[in-house]
This record gives sequence, structure tokens and C-alpha cells, in this order.
Amino acid sequence: MKTNFFLTFLSVVLASLVGYLVYNVASGKENDMLCGIFSFICFAATLVPVMGLQFESNGVGVNIRVFSVLFFVLFCVSHFCFAGFGIKMPTYVLVNGILLVVFMAILYKMMGIKSV
Repeated sequence: MKTNFFLTFLSVVLASLVGYLVYNVASGKENDMLCGIFSFICFAATLVPVMGLQFESNGVGVNIRVFSVLFFVLFCVSHFCFAGFGIKMPTYVLVNGILLVVFMAILYKMMGIKSV
């Protein structure tokens, strides 16, 4: 696994812009700052493997990228729904926290695979 620093930087910038969009959708509601910060963390965690990392095996790389894009879409739906309909703190943290932990655990296992 190699890191392309320019593409990693671009993915973090894109994650911050989408996180800011979530913050703007949630603005005026309770805990809007939490929604913006946590969405940035979730989006950065999913976009860095998609854009910023290169893998030895093309098959493993494709699987990780598809998996990360699916979780990116899942996080988008989750964060924009919570931002649009109102943020209930315990539900928001539990749902998105569990999704992030599951994503990171599966990603960790997938990165340990040498070839497909």
C-alpha cells in the first residue's frame, strides 16, 4: 500500500467541503457543529481509501474502493437525513459511530489481504 499525498490532500479537502455542506443543512438546529465535524471525519475516512491509497493487488484495491464508496453513500444518506430532519444526539452518535466502527474494522481486515 502506497499513499499518494496529493490525492490524499484532495480527498480531505473534498471531505471538508461535504462536511461543511452538511453543517449548512443542519444550521440553526441543535448540535449542528457536531454534525459538521463528525460528517467530516466519516467522509474523510471513506474518501482517503478511494482516492489517496494505491494497493499492490488490483483486485484488493478495487474491492476496497467499491466498499469505501458504498459506505460514503451510506454516510451521505445518514448525515443528510439527520441534518435535514433534526439531530437527536444519542441516535446520531450511535448510528454513525457504529457505522464508522464497522467500516474501519472491515477495511482493516481487507487491507490485510494480499491478493484476490
